[in-house]
Amino acid sequence: MGTLLSKLILKIFGFKKRLCHFQKNFSGKFLGLKKGSLCIGVFYGLGYIYKHIHYTMRLLEIYNFLLESKATEAQGLNLLKKYGIENAESVMAEFKAADASQNQKNLPIMAYIYASGYQDINNITSVVNDYNELEVLKKVKPIQLTKDSLVMGTEVFKDFIKFSEYIHGEKAKYTRANQVKSSVAADFQAEKKPIWSGNGIDIYEGLGVGKCISYTQGALTGRGYSFCIGQPANTMYQSYRDTKGSTFYFIVDKNHFGQEPDGSVNLDDPLHIVVFDNTQHGVELTDANNTTGTIAEPYGKDANKYVEYLISKGVPVDKMLAHQPKTDEENKEQEMLGRKNDSLEWFINLPMDYKSKYIGRGHLLTNDQFDYLMQK
Repeated sequence: MGTLLSKLILKIFGFKKRLCHFQKNFSGKFLGLKKGSLCIGVFYGLGYIYKHIHYTMRLLEIYNFLLESKATEAQGLNLLKKYGIENAESVMAEFKAADASQNQKNLPIMAYIYASGYQDINNITSVVNDYNELEVLKKVKPIQLTKDSLVMGTEVFKDFIKFSEYIHGEKAKYTRANQVKSSVAADFQAEKKPIWSGNGIDIYEGLGVGKCISYTQGALTGRGYSFCIGQPANTMYQSYRDTKGSTFYFIVDKNHFGQEPDGSVNLDDPLHIVVFDNTQHGVELTDANNTTGTIAEPYGKDANKYVEYLISKGVPVDKMLAHQPKTDEENKEQEMLGRKNDSLEWFINLPMDYKSKYIGRGHLLTNDQFDYLMQK
Protein backbone atom coordinates (compact mmCIF):
# COMPACT_ATOMS: atom_id res chain seq x y z
CA MET A 1 0.00 0.00 0.00
CA GLY A 2 2.81 2.41 0.98
CA THR A 3 4.76 1.65 -2.24
CA LEU A 4 1.72 2.18 -4.44
CA LEU A 5 0.93 5.46 -2.67
CA SER A 6 4.51 6.65 -3.13
CA LYS A 7 4.38 5.85 -6.86
CA LEU A 8 1.06 7.68 -7.18
CA ILE A 9 2.45 10.81 -5.50
CA LEU A 10 5.60 10.74 -7.67
CA LYS A 11 3.49 10.43 -10.82
CA ILE A 12 1.27 13.33 -9.71
CA PHE A 13 4.25 15.58 -9.06
CA GLY A 14 5.87 14.50 -12.34
CA PHE A 15 2.66 15.44 -14.15
CA LYS A 16 2.58 18.79 -12.36
CA LYS A 17 6.16 19.50 -13.42
CA ARG A 18 5.40 18.79 -17.07
CA LEU A 19 2.29 21.01 -16.97
CA CYS A 20 4.25 23.89 -15.42
CA HIS A 21 6.91 23.48 -18.11
CA PHE A 22 4.19 23.58 -20.77
CA GLN A 23 2.70 26.75 -19.29
CA LYS A 24 6.07 28.47 -19.04
CA ASN A 25 6.79 27.91 -22.76
CA PHE A 26 3.36 28.52 -24.25
CA SER A 27 1.91 31.05 -21.77
CA GLY A 28 -1.35 29.15 -21.73
CA LYS A 29 -2.43 30.49 -25.13
CA PHE A 30 -4.11 27.28 -26.18
CA LEU A 31 -6.05 27.10 -22.93
CA GLY A 32 -7.01 30.75 -22.65
CA LEU A 33 -5.25 31.04 -19.25
CA LYS A 34 -2.98 33.73 -17.93
CA LYS A 35 0.65 32.74 -17.55
CA GLY A 36 1.14 30.66 -14.43
CA SER A 37 -2.56 30.03 -13.86
CA LEU A 38 -2.28 26.42 -15.03
CA CYS A 39 0.32 25.76 -12.34
CA ILE A 40 -1.96 27.31 -9.76
CA GLY A 41 -4.81 25.12 -10.94
CA VAL A 42 -2.61 22.04 -10.66
CA PHE A 43 -1.61 22.96 -7.13
CA TYR A 44 -5.27 23.32 -6.18
CA GLY A 45 -5.86 19.91 -7.73
CA LEU A 46 -2.96 18.46 -5.76
CA GLY A 47 -4.47 19.87 -2.57
CA TYR A 48 -7.73 18.12 -3.42
CA ILE A 49 -5.88 14.87 -4.13
CA TYR A 50 -3.85 15.17 -0.91
CA LYS A 51 -7.02 15.68 1.13
CA HIS A 52 -8.50 12.51 -0.32
CA ILE A 53 -5.27 10.58 0.19
CA HIS A 54 -5.27 11.74 3.82
CA TYR A 55 -8.87 10.61 4.18
CA THR A 56 -8.00 7.25 2.63
CA MET A 57 -5.06 6.81 5.01
CA ARG A 58 -7.34 7.55 7.96
CA LEU A 59 -9.73 4.86 6.74
CA LEU A 60 -6.74 2.54 6.44
CA GLU A 61 -5.84 3.22 10.07
CA ILE A 62 -9.36 2.33 11.15
CA TYR A 63 -9.25 -0.77 8.99
CA ASN A 64 -5.90 -1.81 10.54
CA PHE A 65 -7.35 -1.25 14.01
CA LEU A 66 -10.29 -3.54 13.23
CA LEU A 67 -8.00 -6.05 11.55
CA GLU A 68 -5.59 -6.16 14.49
CA SER A 69 -8.45 -6.44 16.99
CA LYS A 70 -9.90 -9.34 14.99
CA ALA A 71 -6.46 -10.96 14.79
CA THR A 72 -5.89 -10.85 18.56
CA GLU A 73 -9.44 -12.11 19.12
CA ALA A 74 -8.79 -15.01 16.78
CA GLN A 75 -5.52 -15.82 18.53
CA GLY A 76 -7.23 -15.84 21.91
CA LEU A 77 -10.10 -17.93 20.63
CA ASN A 78 -7.69 -20.47 19.13
CA LEU A 79 -5.88 -20.74 22.45
CA LEU A 80 -9.11 -21.41 24.31
CA LYS A 81 -10.21 -24.06 21.81
CA LYS A 82 -6.75 -25.64 21.73
CA TYR A 83 -6.98 -26.21 25.47
CA GLY A 84 -10.46 -27.67 25.17
CA ILE A 85 -12.49 -24.78 26.63
CA GLU A 86 -16.06 -25.66 25.63
CA ASN A 87 -17.61 -22.19 25.96
CA ALA A 88 -14.71 -20.44 24.22
CA GLU A 89 -16.85 -17.89 22.34
CA SER A 90 -18.70 -16.66 25.45
CA VAL A 91 -15.45 -16.46 27.44
CA MET A 92 -13.84 -14.43 24.66
CA ALA A 93 -16.88 -12.13 24.54
CA GLU A 94 -16.40 -11.32 28.24
CA PHE A 95 -12.70 -10.67 27.73
CA LYS A 96 -13.45 -8.38 24.76
CA ALA A 97 -15.91 -6.36 26.82
CA ALA A 98 -13.34 -5.79 29.57
CA ASP A 99 -10.01 -5.48 27.74
CA ALA A 100 -8.67 -1.92 28.02
CA SER A 101 -5.60 -2.36 25.81
CA GLN A 102 -5.09 -0.62 22.48
CA ASN A 103 -6.47 -2.74 19.63
CA GLN A 104 -7.34 -5.27 22.35
CA LYS A 105 -3.84 -6.69 22.05
CA ASN A 106 -4.09 -8.37 25.47
CA LEU A 107 -6.89 -10.77 24.53
CA PRO A 108 -4.44 -13.65 23.88
CA ILE A 109 -2.89 -13.08 27.33
CA MET A 110 -6.27 -13.28 29.02
CA ALA A 111 -7.16 -16.39 27.03
CA TYR A 112 -3.82 -17.99 27.88
CA ILE A 113 -4.33 -17.46 31.61
CA TYR A 114 -7.88 -18.82 31.45
CA ALA A 115 -6.82 -21.85 29.41
CA SER A 116 -4.00 -22.55 31.87
CA GLY A 117 -6.52 -23.31 34.61
CA TYR A 118 -7.28 -20.04 36.39
CA GLN A 119 -10.83 -19.16 35.37
CA ASP A 120 -11.94 -16.16 37.43
CA ILE A 121 -12.67 -13.85 34.48
CA ASN A 122 -13.14 -10.70 36.58
CA ASN A 123 -9.81 -11.16 38.32
CA ILE A 124 -8.00 -12.01 35.09
CA THR A 125 -9.28 -8.87 33.33
CA SER A 126 -8.57 -6.69 36.36
CA VAL A 127 -4.96 -7.85 36.71
CA VAL A 128 -4.24 -7.77 32.96
CA ASN A 129 -5.71 -4.25 32.71
CA ASP A 130 -3.44 -3.22 35.62
CA TYR A 131 -0.54 -4.72 33.66
CA ASN A 132 -1.64 -2.77 30.58
CA GLU A 133 -1.60 0.52 32.50
CA LEU A 134 1.93 -0.19 33.77
CA GLU A 135 3.14 -1.33 30.35
CA VAL A 136 1.83 1.82 28.65
CA LEU A 137 3.73 3.87 31.23
CA LYS A 138 6.81 1.70 30.58
CA LYS A 139 6.87 0.56 34.21
CA VAL A 140 6.98 -3.12 33.20
CA LYS A 141 8.20 -5.04 30.15
CA PRO A 142 5.76 -6.32 27.50
CA ILE A 143 4.52 -9.87 28.03
CA GLN A 144 5.76 -12.68 25.82
CA LEU A 145 3.77 -15.94 25.79
CA THR A 146 5.70 -19.21 25.82
CA LYS A 147 4.51 -22.80 25.94
CA ASP A 148 4.15 -22.82 29.73
CA SER A 149 4.94 -19.30 31.01
CA LEU A 150 4.27 -15.56 30.91
CA VAL A 151 7.61 -13.83 30.37
CA MET A 152 8.23 -10.13 31.15
CA GLY A 153 11.87 -9.24 30.58
CA THR A 154 13.75 -11.37 33.14
CA GLU A 155 10.56 -12.22 35.08
CA VAL A 156 9.00 -15.62 34.35
CA PHE A 157 5.59 -16.63 35.70
CA LYS A 158 4.25 -20.17 35.48
CA ASP A 159 1.00 -19.44 37.32
CA PHE A 160 -1.44 -16.58 37.49
CA ILE A 161 -1.15 -15.99 41.25
CA LYS A 162 2.56 -15.18 41.06
CA PHE A 163 1.93 -12.96 38.06
CA SER A 164 -0.89 -11.10 39.82
CA GLU A 165 1.26 -10.62 42.95
CA TYR A 166 4.01 -9.11 40.81
CA ILE A 167 1.61 -6.77 38.99
CA HIS A 168 -0.02 -5.69 42.25
CA GLY A 169 3.43 -4.99 43.71
CA GLU A 170 4.50 -2.92 40.71
CA LYS A 171 1.22 -1.02 40.75
CA ALA A 172 1.61 -0.32 44.47
CA LYS A 173 5.13 0.97 43.80
CA TYR A 174 3.79 3.29 41.09
CA THR A 175 0.94 4.40 43.36
CA ARG A 176 3.44 5.18 46.12
CA ALA A 177 5.35 7.30 43.61
CA ASN A 178 2.24 9.40 43.16
CA GLN A 179 1.83 9.49 46.93
CA VAL A 180 5.36 10.85 47.22
CA LYS A 181 4.36 13.62 44.83
CA SER A 182 1.29 14.20 46.98
CA SER A 183 3.40 14.36 50.12
CA VAL A 184 5.63 16.91 48.44
CA ALA A 185 2.52 18.92 47.63
CA ALA A 186 1.50 18.52 51.26
CA ASP A 187 4.73 20.24 52.28
CA PHE A 188 3.35 23.34 50.63
CA GLN A 189 -0.09 22.94 52.14
CA ALA A 190 0.63 25.26 55.06
CA GLU A 191 2.16 27.74 52.65
CA LYS A 192 -1.06 27.79 50.63
CA LYS A 193 -2.68 29.76 53.39
CA PRO A 194 -2.75 33.36 52.18
CA ILE A 195 -0.50 35.88 53.88
CA TRP A 196 -3.36 38.35 53.52
CA SER A 197 -7.04 37.90 52.77
CA GLY A 198 -9.92 40.35 52.50
CA ASN A 199 -12.58 41.82 50.20
CA GLY A 200 -12.38 38.87 47.80
CA ILE A 201 -8.59 38.99 47.48
CA ASP A 202 -6.14 36.33 48.70
CA ILE A 203 -2.39 36.95 48.53
CA TYR A 204 0.15 34.11 48.56
CA GLU A 205 3.86 34.59 49.03
CA GLY A 206 5.84 32.94 46.21
CA LEU A 207 9.37 33.11 47.55
CA GLY A 208 10.75 29.73 46.50
CA VAL A 209 10.58 27.85 43.22
CA GLY A 210 8.68 24.98 44.85
CA LYS A 211 5.87 27.30 45.87
CA CYS A 212 5.71 28.87 42.42
CA ILE A 213 5.47 25.43 40.81
CA SER A 214 2.75 24.38 43.23
CA TYR A 215 0.73 27.54 42.66
CA THR A 216 1.18 27.51 38.88
CA GLN A 217 0.18 23.87 38.53
CA GLY A 218 -3.24 24.53 40.05
CA ALA A 219 -2.91 24.58 43.83
CA LEU A 220 -4.66 27.94 44.19
CA THR A 221 -7.59 27.81 41.77
CA GLY A 222 -7.65 24.23 40.53
CA ARG A 223 -6.48 25.44 37.13
CA GLY A 224 -2.96 25.23 35.71
CA TYR A 225 -1.13 28.21 34.21
CA SER A 226 1.80 28.74 31.84
CA PHE A 227 3.89 31.01 34.10
CA CYS A 228 7.52 30.14 33.34
CA ILE A 229 8.53 30.44 37.01
CA GLY A 230 6.07 27.68 37.86
CA GLN A 231 6.99 24.94 35.38
CA PRO A 232 8.59 21.77 36.80
CA ALA A 233 12.40 21.85 36.87
CA ASN A 234 12.45 25.41 35.50
CA THR A 235 15.47 27.72 35.81
CA MET A 236 13.56 30.93 35.15
CA TYR A 237 12.60 31.52 38.77
CA GLN A 238 16.24 31.62 39.81
CA SER A 239 17.19 33.70 36.78
CA TYR A 240 14.67 36.36 37.84
CA ARG A 241 15.91 36.23 41.43
CA ASP A 242 19.54 36.55 40.33
CA THR A 243 19.13 39.30 37.74
CA LYS A 244 16.29 41.43 39.13
CA GLY A 245 15.93 40.37 42.74
CA SER A 246 12.36 39.30 41.87
CA THR A 247 10.02 38.73 44.79
CA PHE A 248 6.88 36.96 43.64
CA TYR A 249 3.38 37.13 45.09
CA PHE A 250 0.36 35.33 43.66
CA ILE A 251 -2.84 37.36 43.96
CA VAL A 252 -6.12 35.46 43.58
CA ASP A 253 -8.95 37.94 43.06
CA LYS A 254 -12.42 36.45 43.49
CA ASN A 255 -13.87 39.77 42.34
CA HIS A 256 -12.84 38.63 38.87
CA PHE A 257 -14.35 35.15 39.15
CA GLY A 258 -17.34 34.58 36.90
CA GLN A 259 -20.19 32.12 37.23
CA GLU A 260 -21.55 29.57 34.78
CA PRO A 261 -25.31 28.99 34.41
CA ASP A 262 -24.97 25.82 36.47
CA GLY A 263 -23.35 27.74 39.32
CA SER A 264 -19.77 26.57 38.71
CA VAL A 265 -16.87 29.03 38.69
CA ASN A 266 -15.78 30.66 35.44
CA LEU A 267 -12.13 31.79 35.27
CA ASP A 268 -12.18 33.41 31.84
CA ASP A 269 -11.26 36.84 33.22
CA PRO A 270 -7.43 36.82 33.22
CA LEU A 271 -7.38 39.19 36.21
CA HIS A 272 -8.61 36.39 38.47
CA ILE A 273 -4.93 35.66 39.16
CA VAL A 274 -2.04 38.11 38.97
CA VAL A 275 1.63 37.41 39.64
CA PHE A 276 2.96 40.50 41.42
CA ASP A 277 6.74 40.69 40.97
CA ASN A 278 8.38 43.30 43.17
CA THR A 279 11.83 43.61 41.59
CA GLN A 280 14.71 45.86 42.60
CA HIS A 281 13.71 48.04 39.63
CA GLY A 282 9.99 48.24 40.38
CA VAL A 283 6.79 46.20 40.06
CA GLU A 284 6.05 43.92 37.10
CA LEU A 285 2.63 42.31 36.67
CA THR A 286 1.49 39.18 34.83
CA ASP A 287 -2.08 37.89 34.68
CA ALA A 288 -3.45 34.54 33.52
CA ASN A 289 -2.72 35.45 29.88
CA ASN A 290 0.98 35.34 30.82
CA THR A 291 2.28 38.44 29.05
CA THR A 292 4.92 39.72 31.44
CA GLY A 293 4.59 43.43 32.18
CA THR A 294 1.08 43.68 30.77
CA ILE A 295 -2.24 42.67 32.32
CA ALA A 296 -5.82 43.02 31.13
CA GLU A 297 -7.61 46.35 30.94
CA PRO A 298 -8.15 48.73 32.58
CA TYR A 299 -4.54 48.39 33.75
CA GLY A 300 -2.40 47.27 30.80
CA LYS A 301 1.20 48.26 31.54
CA ASP A 302 0.21 50.65 34.35
CA ALA A 303 1.39 48.81 37.47
CA ASN A 304 0.65 51.85 39.66
CA LYS A 305 -3.02 51.80 38.66
CA TYR A 306 -3.26 48.14 39.72
CA VAL A 307 -1.53 48.95 43.02
CA GLU A 308 -4.12 51.67 43.60
CA TYR A 309 -6.84 49.06 43.00
CA LEU A 310 -5.30 46.78 45.62
CA ILE A 311 -5.09 49.65 48.09
CA SER A 312 -8.77 50.43 47.45
CA LYS A 313 -9.51 46.84 48.49
CA GLY A 314 -7.65 47.34 51.74
CA VAL A 315 -4.44 45.54 50.79
CA PRO A 316 -1.45 46.93 52.77
CA VAL A 317 0.74 46.88 49.69
CA ASP A 318 3.94 48.29 51.21
CA LYS A 319 3.83 45.74 54.03
CA MET A 320 2.46 42.61 52.34
CA LEU A 321 4.00 42.92 48.87
CA ALA A 322 7.48 44.08 49.84
CA HIS A 323 10.70 43.36 47.95
CA GLN A 324 12.83 40.70 49.68
CA PRO A 325 16.55 40.47 48.81
CA LYS A 326 18.19 37.07 48.36
CA THR A 327 19.43 35.31 51.49
CA ASP A 328 22.47 33.10 52.13
CA GLU A 329 20.16 30.14 52.76
CA GLU A 330 18.50 30.73 49.41
CA ASN A 331 21.87 30.78 47.65
CA LYS A 332 22.87 27.56 49.41
CA GLU A 333 19.64 25.83 48.43
CA GLN A 334 20.00 26.89 44.80
CA GLU A 335 23.59 25.64 44.70
CA MET A 336 22.54 22.23 46.03
CA LEU A 337 19.20 21.72 44.30
CA GLY A 338 19.27 23.90 41.19
CA ARG A 339 20.32 21.12 38.83
CA LYS A 340 19.18 17.51 38.43
CA ASN A 341 21.57 15.13 40.20
CA ASP A 342 21.37 11.39 39.43
CA SER A 343 23.77 10.34 42.20
CA LEU A 344 22.15 8.01 44.73
CA GLU A 345 24.78 8.81 47.38
CA TRP A 346 24.16 12.54 46.93
CA PHE A 347 20.41 12.03 47.30
CA ILE A 348 20.78 9.84 50.40
CA ASN A 349 22.91 12.49 52.09
CA LEU A 350 20.41 15.29 51.46
CA PRO A 351 18.50 16.43 54.54
CA MET A 352 14.86 15.29 54.39
CA ASP A 353 13.52 18.81 53.85
CA TYR A 354 15.95 19.23 50.94
CA LYS A 355 14.80 15.93 49.44
CA SER A 356 11.28 17.31 49.52
CA LYS A 357 12.38 20.61 47.99
CA TYR A 358 14.40 18.80 45.32
CA ILE A 359 11.34 16.82 44.21
CA GLY A 360 9.17 19.92 44.58
CA ARG A 361 11.35 21.66 42.01
CA GLY A 362 10.14 19.10 39.48
CA HIS A 363 13.34 17.05 39.18
CA LEU A 364 12.62 13.43 38.23
CA LEU A 365 14.16 10.82 40.51
CA THR A 366 16.26 7.99 39.14
CA ASN A 367 15.00 4.45 39.79
CA ASP A 368 17.63 4.02 42.53
CA GLN A 369 16.68 7.30 44.23
CA PHE A 370 13.00 6.38 44.05
CA ASP A 371 13.59 2.88 45.44
CA TYR A 372 15.61 4.35 48.30
CA LEU A 373 12.77 6.73 49.12
CA MET A 374 10.25 3.87 49.08
CA GLN A 375 12.30 1.96 51.67
CA LYS A 376 12.24 4.82 54.17
